[in-house]
Amino acid sequence: MLSRTRSPVALWAVVATFFVYYYSCISPAQLSSDQFFLGPPLNSTTGHFVDPNLRFERTYLKPPGSTYNRTLVIGHRKQDSIAWISETLPDIDVAAYVVDDLAAPLHTPRNKGREAMVYLTYIIHHYEKLPDIVLFFHAGQYAWHNNVWHDRDSVQMIRAMRDDHIVREGYFNARCELRPGCPDWIHIDRPEIDFDPVYKPEEKAYTAQVWRQIWGSTARVPQALSQPCCAQFAVTRERILLNPVTTYIHIREWLLRTDLPDRDSGRVMEYTWQYLFNRYYEHCPPMNRCACAGYGVCFGSEKRMSDWLDLYYEREHCEHELKKLEMEADKAKAMVGAGGREELRRQREKKERELREKVNALTLEIGKIRDEAVRRGKDEKNIALERGRAQ
Repeated sequence: MLSRTRSPVALWAVVATFFVYYYSCISPAQLSSDQFFLGPPLNSTTGHFVDPNLRFERTYLKPPGSTYNRTLVIGHRKQDSIAWISETLPDIDVAAYVVDDLAAPLHTPRNKGREAMVYLTYIIHHYEKLPDIVLFFHAGQYAWHNNVWHDRDSVQMIRAMRDDHIVREGYFNARCELRPGCPDWIHIDRPEIDFDPVYKPEEKAYTAQVWRQIWGSTARVPQALSQPCCAQFAVTRERILLNPVTTYIHIREWLLRTDLPDRDSGRVMEYTWQYLFNRYYEHCPPMNRCACAGYGVCFGSEKRMSDWLDLYYEREHCEHELKKLEMEADKAKAMVGAGGREELRRQREKKERELREKVNALTLEIGKIRDEAVRRGKDEKNIALERGRAQ
């Protein structure tokens, strides 16, 4: 007579069969989507895990005509001037953390991890009283990584950011140009022979061990991490609150305790924010959609925007060559008795004239196309069309 009691071996066989069947039905695309969360981080203080069933859905817009309150979060050293904020953005709430002064009203526990320590500290301190939208930015008004159609000016970017787009997306990287940072950028545990110390110095530091320190020992390690650089972004209150505060405490504790140098730990976070707030390993939206929906600068298509950027950087190259010629002219004036100096001077002046004419022509064309993109962005139908949403 057969026993009704199943053996442990049989039970394990049933369980194993279920998991094989279940995961064989999940496509790689599903596994990498924002609807699949793996590797919940463990808070070393409370021992609480993030909910593994957490889903990031888009938040809903307020009724037409409503406003969204914003807070600008930055970190700076005592000697850094941030007067540009009060002078140019007098109506925005500001949380300015001093990273090297523990006596300051707003300060970080340590000056480590670069801007990541500031951002996480703000979230931890304000988790129960967040504004509708938080803008996380660097302390300088101008930066090479700011959008060129805003003259690399943070003030123009902050003023132009469209609240409706931020709310729709939940998380919005302020930089629309994909490089550096996209696509297929950081490869965890990449062979050392493939390291790129110039453009991806943090790649050497970003190991599977680091990923699991942040996201838990069972976290699935992604093939690649990508988003446009350089850790300036906007996040909604709802999106921040979808992670429990223990998540932010845990990541800040990792920053405080890691042996990675300050630069590397900050760079690790630079390519982790999109996962924290979106559950995307790679987040590289088309540049034209980012510029149009995010800022109301609508070039009309990805190719038109790419062509415009080519003109912009061609002008920068010409300006660089012009500066080199001017420096050569200064050196030539200091030389005495150089043979053929007059002929060289004429050649240089001719080249300078040609470059100036080209710079002027490019400037006119660049301005014309950009102004048209701004005009196009004033029509909501154009914005809806360019971001691919029918009305």
